[in-house]
Amino acid sequence: MVTQMNPNSHPWPQKEIKKINKTLENSRFGPVTYVAETGSTNTDLLNEIGEKTSDGMVLVAGHQKTGRGRLERQWEAPPGTNLLFSILLHPRIEVERMPLLTPALAVSLIDVLERHGLQAGMKWPNDVHLTGDPSGKVAGILAEVGNAEIPAVVVGMGCNISWPSTKIPELPDAVSILAARKNIQPSELLLEILLSFEKYLTLLEQSQGPNKLRELFLKKSVTIGKKVSVQQPNKTITGQAVDLSVNGALIVENSDGQHHIMVGDVIHLRSST
Repeated sequence: MVTQMNPNSHPWPQKEIKKINKTLENSRFGPVTYVAETGSTNTDLLNEIGEKTSDGMVLVAGHQKTGRGRLERQWEAPPGTNLLFSILLHPRIEVERMPLLTPALAVSLIDVLERHGLQAGMKWPNDVHLTGDPSGKVAGILAEVGNAEIPAVVVGMGCNISWPSTKIPELPDAVSILAARKNIQPSELLLEILLSFEKYLTLLEQSQGPNKLRELFLKKSVTIGKKVSVQQPNKTITGQAVDLSVNGALIVENSDGQHHIMVGDVIHLRSST
């Protein structure tokens, strides 16, 4: 259980939601809906998939009681300290391009953080890290494919905004935007992320989009070039992270050759001296 540093959630004023939706009128995103508390924004949108759901629906929560990451790992954010949201998409892309939605959202956040003067990078497969002082994980992303007859993907993000500067014992690798001495309002951050993400979604839907995005992912990656240990359910692969494939796979090289990895937990290893 995460230390509760702020016992009260801070609901977004309705005027902020209206402002966001007004700004997004001509974009592919919206409507944006806010709830003070829910189990999981990803689960809520997955349950909404159907003929009446539209591409670009966004659900924001002040607090998630059963938020989760990859591999069904449960996590809890201190109430009122994070930006927690999910997007329902009917992407106009082939199935093999679906894994690129996660790094596309990650790079969207990185773009926003850099505009606010922060250094950030993408840790494969689904985390965003601050790379300045302090450094550490500032956001995580989870993409899930719906089971309905209508093709749909829900992409969710949790971004640490106003955690204190002191480290949380249960999450020693986590940092926040506030700890990096930047004050960004959650509603402002959400709007900037969505506008950036729309640009990358449009690119992804173009024929050469995956190749162009791969080049960008390589520039923003904090994993490529590192010695890594990739933990999978039935084995562990250790080697040098040398590249990303056009479909988002991490390419790890060792004495056995090159391994194209789509799923796994990556640990960055210290280079031996």
